[in-house]
Amino acid sequence: MQCLSSKQVSQNGLRQAAAAGKQRSVTVRAVDNSGLLKKPELQRPASPPKKLFDDAAEPAAAQPAAPSAAQAAADPSTTGQVTVEWQRMRAKEMRKYFQDQQLESAVQKAQLFGWTPANEIGNGRWVMFGVFVGLLTEYATGVSFPDQIALLLSYLGIVDVE
Repeated sequence: MQCLSSKQVSQNGLRQAAAAGKQRSVTVRAVDNSGLLKKPELQRPASPPKKLFDDAAEPAAAQPAAPSAAQAAADPSTTGQVTVEWQRMRAKEMRKYFQDQQLESAVQKAQLFGWTPANEIGNGRWVMFGVFVGLLTEYATGVSFPDQIALLLSYLGIVDVE
């Protein structure tokens, strides 16, 4: 029987996982072939990925427009390579998205009137308090909740109830 160290066991596990095809390899190449700045290259699977829905059933108008030549050259789904320019473009898109989210959050927090979450929480608490007081009054006096409202409207002179 052979004893293996934990390092050997983990290396054997990595080899088995790589043999099973569970890992993707990434090659890194320089943009200007100087060797200083590297970019990763993904190896795509040979078969196309399975789709949840049949794209043939959709009309052609629903299909997105074809990307421009510059975008197609930089898009890793068409070339299989991730370039620094593509990473910069995606980083700018993400930055803009999060700035928009931050602005939307600030506008929503600054809103005082209307259907805001804070106003709705306050309204809900006041309603719960009113129902609680009505139930306590019904318990103490024996007058039902609708009869209490009728008495209140009668005392205020809004409705004449006998």
